[in-house]
Amino acid sequence: MSRFMQIDIRLIPFYETPFTKAFSRLAALLREYDYTVPLERDVSLYDLVDYLEDMLHEPRVAADVKDRIRPHAARLSSLKETAREQLLGRRLNDLDDFLYRMEDEFAELEKAL
Repeated sequence: MSRFMQIDIRLIPFYETPFTKAFSRLAALLREYDYTVPLERDVSLYDLVDYLEDMLHEPRVAADVKDRIRPHAARLSSLKETAREQLLGRRLNDLDDFLYRMEDEFAELEKAL
């Protein structure tokens, strides 16, 4: 590794349409349960998976909401882990594929809410 330079490969959020409009139901749900940090910081969908996982363990979140989130959160967690492996292995084409799959799963979650 270079003494004065580093390679930086990271995921950053990119929304042509603001997140709160593209995923209005999910944004409303996050607001309802005071998960405002991801909305304020405009986090990536990749990072949002962790917030969904937290909601599943949050006592304040209604059981029926958890039931709607749970199957999507499980798939998203699995996709995120695989995407992470692709990122760490610098397999960027494969990473891109898994990020698209995550986007599709978030779209399905939005419909389920």
